[in-house]
Amino acid sequence: MDFSLLATSGVLMGIIVFALKISVGCGLASLSRKEVLTVAIGYLALSLIIGLVLGKITDEALASVLNLGVAMHVIMALLLVVVGVITAREWNWHLKDVSRKTFWIISMPCPACMAAIFLSCGILFDLLDVASWKIGAFVGLIFFVTIIIFSTVIGRIGKAPATLGNSMIFFGLFYLLSILIIPAYLKSQSTPFVPVTIPLSDLFTSYSFILALIVLGYACRKMEVLSL
Repeated sequence: MDFSLLATSGVLMGIIVFALKISVGCGLASLSRKEVLTVAIGYLALSLIIGLVLGKITDEALASVLNLGVAMHVIMALLLVVVGVITAREWNWHLKDVSRKTFWIISMPCPACMAAIFLSCGILFDLLDVASWKIGAFVGLIFFVTIIIFSTVIGRIGKAPATLGNSMIFFGLFYLLSILIIPAYLKSQSTPFVPVTIPLSDLFTSYSFILALIVLGYACRKMEVLSL
């Protein structure tokens, strides 16, 4: 398979995953059509602006933005877990719906999401011989259509507010896990034909992190934070 086609498909899947995350927040918080439309238009405009800027930004500046995005990735992951626990706990313990006050942490533009849009537009810009603003508009349209469709579908499911909290926890843990997996994968791909030896310390860190996730999930379940 052509590498450019494979890379483009991977980028598009990544964009859809981010759009799905946003849709989960909008749909489970029972936002109105006007509010969902506002969020979708916001991401369309943001992607278009990033596309316009991408054609003028230097490689050094882009690297700085992406490095900042990695740091914010960790902060957003922790915020997702904490706010998700609060959202689920308030409903499970007190039957108090705070989803409209907390959904922003999963649906609103954040530095980590903006870094992902920058990265997606940058990769597509390198792969495709298309003007950068057109790349931004294309990415924005994917966000727009996906958010509108999935928010509507998820909103009709009518799940309890605790489901939004559980989704935040899931995405937060997924973000944390990706921070360990993705850099290790990229490092191994830098020398594709040379066997990669994984240091024992890295294995210990990875397994410790996985064990911590299991313990956290068990503790949340025992505290009746998570509901199935």
